[in-house]
Amino acid sequence: MKDFPTLKFLDRFRGLFQKAGIEYEVMRKILQIKFLMDSRRVPTLYQSSKKPKKEGNFFLKSLWIYVIIGAVTAPFVVMGDNYIYQMAIVFSIIMFILLTAMIADFSTVLLDIRDKGILHTKPIQTKTVNAAKTIHIAIYMFFLTTAVGVIPFIAGAVAHGPLFAIIFLA
Repeated sequence: MKDFPTLKFLDRFRGLFQKAGIEYEVMRKILQIKFLMDSRRVPTLYQSSKKPKKEGNFFLKSLWIYVIIGAVTAPFVVMGDNYIYQMAIVFSIIMFILLTAMIADFSTVLLDIRDKGILHTKPIQTKTVNAAKTIHIAIYMFFLTTAVGVIPFIAGAVAHGPLFAIIFLA
């Protein structure tokens, strides 16, 4: 089975998960299967497309659309000197995009009960299953947030300096 780079990164924090009482190897296997299934799932952005489906991870391909959507917020970052008002608009747009993407793409993940028939018949702790679901969603929300926020971040860093970029990240 494919070993995803995010899982290799997550391996660095194995000790933290084990100290929290989570069976790391089981959680990693659940995440690996979830990522494999997600690479086959077509995101909401592509569902209305009439083109024949190509192979590949559609979620990663859809991130480019989110980068373009995030580029729409870049002018709000660079014009004017009223930073609080400007950033309130930018972060409101980013939060709206993230929440709608989460509702559209992750309602199936959040409300999915199909895995209960498989996982609850095995000796797996509920804490481990819940940690896998939480980390799964957190990883995808990180990718979405990065895709939507990268252009405004770069625009703000260029226009207003590195201190603005640090505050933007915070």
